[in-house]
Amino acid sequence: MRQAGQILIIILFIGLLTGCYHPSPQEAFEDMKALQGKWASTGQTLFNEQWQVVSDTLMTGSGFSLNGKDTVFMERLKIFRTGDSIWYAAQPGPKKDYVFFKLDDAGYRHWTFKNPENDYPGIIRYKLKRDTILQTRTTNIRGNKEVIFTFKKIWE
Repeated sequence: MRQAGQILIIILFIGLLTGCYHPSPQEAFEDMKALQGKWASTGQTLFNEQWQVVSDTLMTGSGFSLNGKDTVFMERLKIFRTGDSIWYAAQPGPKKDYVFFKLDDAGYRHWTFKNPENDYPGIIRYKLKRDTILQTRTTNIRGNKEVIFTFKKIWE
């Protein structure tokens, strides 16, 4: 019984530490480097993301959906830090402009980006559940029309 009590105290302590973690923009960007690698969706929709750390202020990536071996959707992605702000940018087609989302909230292994001017998505959330499991959620700015992707890391 004593050992179970000690385990509970350790779990509560870890929860307290991670729940109180509010990183600076530099720390948040450093934490996001854990996204580097190739991620493949585990659900019904075949969607992949891959990220590469370019510098201490820039990560580039891509998101793409496959139908068999054919790419049916492709977007260029980047996350970058300018001063005290971090931005997520998506270019959903070769002839379209980037859409920018500002980092609104960051904590231990999770990041929320928002753009209230964009119809959909208005909110993009990333949560690293384990080193090899990533979950993304997109919603409109009111939190409706949620789409969730769960990814498994294929390589770094």
